[in-house]
Amino acid sequence: GITAWTTIIIDSSGNVGEYPSLTVVNGHPAISYADRSNFNLKYARAANIDGISGSWTVVTADSSSDDVGSYTSLFVINGRPAISYYDITHGDLKYVHANDKDGDTWSSSVTPDSGGADNVGLYTSLAIVNGRPAISYYDFSNGELKYVRASDENGIGWLSPVTPDSGGADNVGKYTSLAIVNGRPAISYYDVSNGYLKYIRASD
Repeated sequence: GITAWTTIIIDSSGNVGEYPSLTVVNGHPAISYADRSNFNLKYARAANIDGISGSWTVVTADSSSDDVGSYTSLFVINGRPAISYYDITHGDLKYVHANDKDGDTWSSSVTPDSGGADNVGLYTSLAIVNGRPAISYYDFSNGELKYVRASDENGIGWLSPVTPDSGGADNVGKYTSLAIVNGRPAISYYDVSNGYLKYIRASD
């Protein structure tokens, strides 16, 4: 078994590192996370394949004046890193896609679900569903599990959100994890009211 671990500090510029999501971007480890000192979404990518022996490049993926960057989920979409996350200021689900394969610069963010008067976008999980980005997340206002899929391969436009589990009188949908299971999207999540682990799979 593993007997030793090597630890490095990637970003120490204030209160940083909440809600990290790790994946491999263009062959190197990369992490999305929240900068709580500046209320921004940040992204870091290693200069080497192991993430230990060299430096990391740190950029701000969303520097909005709003409080953004919680509940991040990092995934490679159409060859470029992309991140789903939560906008605390507006109670919205947010998504941003890099302009290049390494994530050195980022496009303007989009809002797949503004929620109207509702507070949505917590506990995001980003994946590719049938060639397009898709996100599972939690509707705080209604205690529901939500899902939304883009109308294009980069996530510039988005279809209307759906509610795979409304919970009835129960509060469901926290801690979501989205994956493709036998060709269809599936989500694992937490039923708060009953203390259950739940799983749901799309019928198409």
